[in-house]
Amino acid sequence: MAFVIRKFDYAENLGEKLKAIRRCANFTLSEMETKTKIRKSFLKAFETGDYASLPDPVYAKNYLKVYVRALGGDVNYFLDQYEAECGTCDFMKNARLPRRRAGALQFLVASRYVKVLAVLAVAVAITSYVGYQVKAIVSPPDLLVYQPSDGVMTDEALIAVTGHAEDGASVKVNGIGVLLSTTGSFEIDVALERGLNIIEIESTKRYSRPAMEYRRVVLQQDRTLSFK
Repeated sequence: MAFVIRKFDYAENLGEKLKAIRRCANFTLSEMETKTKIRKSFLKAFETGDYASLPDPVYAKNYLKVYVRALGGDVNYFLDQYEAECGTCDFMKNARLPRRRAGALQFLVASRYVKVLAVLAVAVAITSYVGYQVKAIVSPPDLLVYQPSDGVMTDEALIAVTGHAEDGASVKVNGIGVLLSTTGSFEIDVALERGLNIIEIESTKRYSRPAMEYRRVVLQQDRTLSFK
């Protein structure tokens, strides 16, 4: 496939840039939905800037990573612009307030109190850092399951389970290890029994608690497998 090199107009927003890359690569939204296993409505929301229609930010960022990688774009660049457009908080407001003239008594602080405060600040910083690191290690990794939807009904004896796992995580479906792609996506066919089937998807990292997802699937006919 021949790719056309297109210079970005940096005045464009995130959605316009994504749309430009996709069109240069000659992909439709439907084709990208099939390629990335991400809902077309989410892809369209990115391209139109309709961030309110996207899931929680942690999931939206993972979707954006997968989409940008599939288009061959710079993931970090697009994530930065996504965060900038979504907005976080304005740290500049306080800086614009008028300065108040300091009185002489404000500088008469005993050195021992300064030392105590400094020691306390260091202790709090160390405790917070250690706590954050421990929490990051033991927290369940991010796990996205694209399909099947929970509660789906089918007359097919096999159903595809697809999703995306956090970098460095492992995935099991019904206790069976699943091979992940270089981008963290996975896909496996699961055989169904007649009636209600509960599919368990588990993702773990070293020392972390497992992230669990469950999908209930109902097979409406006798289990039949055809071989060609």
